[in-house]
Amino acid sequence: MIETEAVVTGVGAGGAVEVQSAAAAGCGQCSTAGGCGGGRTILGTRPGGGCRMQVDSDLVVQPGERVVIGLPEGGYLRASLALYLVPLVGMFVGAGLAEWLVAQLGLASGDVLILIAGFGGLGAGFWWQRGFNRRMAAGPRLRVRLLRRAGSEDADPGGQTV
Repeated sequence: MIETEAVVTGVGAGGAVEVQSAAAAGCGQCSTAGGCGGGRTILGTRPGGGCRMQVDSDLVVQPGERVVIGLPEGGYLRASLALYLVPLVGMFVGAGLAEWLVAQLGLASGDVLILIAGFGGLGAGFWWQRGFNRRMAAGPRLRVRLLRRAGSEDADPGGQTV
């Protein structure tokens, strides 16, 4: 479980809680120049600020209370693959298919077609990613959730604090 602290900003009906996450989400490299920023991307934060999100909670909390939210590691891995790998593979598949087609048709210069097909594959990867994000958000096992109040002693011993 990847965890970070947040502040409750609102409480809704049915156990929904709105939180503002801390700016330092992800590994320690997110805020450095050489860091990938993957944690910020997955948890939705941006440099210099946090992220507001709705999370499900079994706890009764009040606005202003500090809590710990967590993302299952499987959700982080899946989201990372969808974010980085799928569009890249789509681009290579699109360009590869166009290159094969150019060779089959015997075209002398098909570079522009290959370039356009590569961008088309990249766009298809991003389009697929939108649907994946909706499915991931709908699956309760892979969503960010409120784990406990900050400073609580009943921490998950297998959890990873970020």
